[in-house]
Amino acid sequence: MEAAALVSRRRLWLARIVLVLVALFWSLNGPLIKLLSQPQDRLPAVTIACYRSLIGGLVLLLLAWRQFPTLKRVRPGWLVGAVLVFSLMTLTFVVATTRTAAANAIVLQYSAPIWVFLLSPLLLKERFHPTEGLVLLIAMSGVAVIYFMHPAHDKPALLIGLMSGLGYGLVILTLRRLRAADPMAVTAMNFLGSGLLLLPLVGVWGSFAITSSRQLFLLLTLSLVQMSLPYLMFAWALRYVEAHRASLIVLLETIFNPILTYAAVGEPVPRPTLIGGPLILLGVIGWIVVTWRASSVAGSRAAHDQAAADGK
Repeated sequence: MEAAALVSRRRLWLARIVLVLVALFWSLNGPLIKLLSQPQDRLPAVTIACYRSLIGGLVLLLLAWRQFPTLKRVRPGWLVGAVLVFSLMTLTFVVATTRTAAANAIVLQYSAPIWVFLLSPLLLKERFHPTEGLVLLIAMSGVAVIYFMHPAHDKPALLIGLMSGLGYGLVILTLRRLRAADPMAVTAMNFLGSGLLLLPLVGVWGSFAITSSRQLFLLLTLSLVQMSLPYLMFAWALRYVEAHRASLIVLLETIFNPILTYAAVGEPVPRPTLIGGPLILLGVIGWIVVTWRASSVAGSRAAHDQAAADGK
């Protein structure tokens, strides 16, 4: 028994370390997208978004194709919707990162819980406790600080960053509706479907040409190291770490991303984001804690009621 407990504790700590690495790998999106938008390696944002999803999707397809039959367990409309909102999230995040500071793009993407709270009653018929809304007001105040303290010429890019947060929130909602399917199959479908969906947009607003080995290397790193590998690591870690704790650990991405971007291209964090960013993170952390406690209380009550019923 003691040996089994020791192995369990070691796996738990290993999973926590893996989640920190997941946040670190995800944070590479800032510097890699910035490098791909520099004059010497410039690629259109839609091209970056398309190839990032397409290459990653092909890799995940090789690993998840046996689980694809589980997609039949859910409605086709939600599968289509999942690909659409994943594409929205991916494209808007890349565009925002190329047009404003990487710190702005990543922090605004983590405004997703605000959209989850607002849209869950409409899309999932689920209602949250009012306390969650009060906590998320802190995050909304952070969004307001970032938006209104930036100069007017930055506001279009900030709105695109907010759309990325909306896309991320919708991805969370669709994943909840698709939970009957294998998560690896859903992830592969989202990646590959997004890459294919964005291909026509590349023909209109982008370019299919990869003109240098450096561009190819950066794209492969973005697709495989920044996207595919950490998703696999994240899925493994969730076997040992509770979802709410995993969500808190990967928030480190909002810290790693600006640091790595500054190291790669010398881009500082804008002053409004230094003020508003912590407010968004505080609101998101509060939301995670409140929802976890609410679900724990609900689970305890259900178990108590079941025990009472069994006692009868």
